[in-house]
Amino acid sequence: MNDKNLKISASKYDQMHGISHLSFNSKEEGSLINRIGNLPLISFWKKRVEKTYNTYRNYSEKRIIIQCFLFSFPLPFIYFDLMDWVRWFNGQKFYIHNFDPNHSIYAVFFAPIFETFIFFFIPLEIFRLISSPRWLSYALIIFFFEGVHDQRSFFEHPVMWMTAYMFIVAYEAGRTRSLLHAILFCIIVHEAYNLLVCVIDPGLY
Repeated sequence: MNDKNLKISASKYDQMHGISHLSFNSKEEGSLINRIGNLPLISFWKKRVEKTYNTYRNYSEKRIIIQCFLFSFPLPFIYFDLMDWVRWFNGQKFYIHNFDPNHSIYAVFFAPIFETFIFFFIPLEIFRLISSPRWLSYALIIFFFEGVHDQRSFFEHPVMWMTAYMFIVAYEAGRTRSLLHAILFCIIVHEAYNLLVCVIDPGLY
C-alpha cells in the first residue's frame, strides 16, 4: 500500500477501483445477498447501517465522538457500574483484588492500536475490495469483535455489539477523508472509550 492510497478518500478510492458496497461482483452471489438483505430483520439492519453511514460521514470528528459515546456508553454504565456507585455513596468501599497497574495502561493505550488493525482496518478494507455490502460486513466484524472478548458472561456480550459499532462508525467516518485518518481516528475514539471505562469504574475509588 503506497502513500497515495493513504491520502485518498473512501469514495474516490471506490471510484478508482470501480467497486461498490451494494452488491458482490457475481450476479448469483449478489442475488443471494439481495434476497437475504430483504428479510424483515436484515432489511431493518441494512437501512439502519446505510442511514448511519450517510449521516456520520458528513459530521465533524467532535460531533462523531460525542454522539458515539451517547449511543454506546449509558447502557454499559447502567449494567456494570450504577449499582456499585449507589453502594459506594452509601458508605461501602471498593478494593481492587490482584490489581495490575500495567493492565489499565495496556487496555487504554496499546490494545486499541492492535484491535484497530485486527478488527477494523484489515477486515473493513478487505470487505471494501471485494464489494461486500456494509450491512453484512459490519455484522461480521461486530460478532467477531464481540466473540474475541470472551472474558464476559453471556448476557454481557451484547454490550460489545454497541462499542464495536461505534468503532466501525469512527473508522468509516475517518475513511471518507483518508485511510490514515480512519486508522488514527478509530484508535483515538477507542482509547478515549477505554479510558472512560477505566476512570468510571468505582473499584478505583
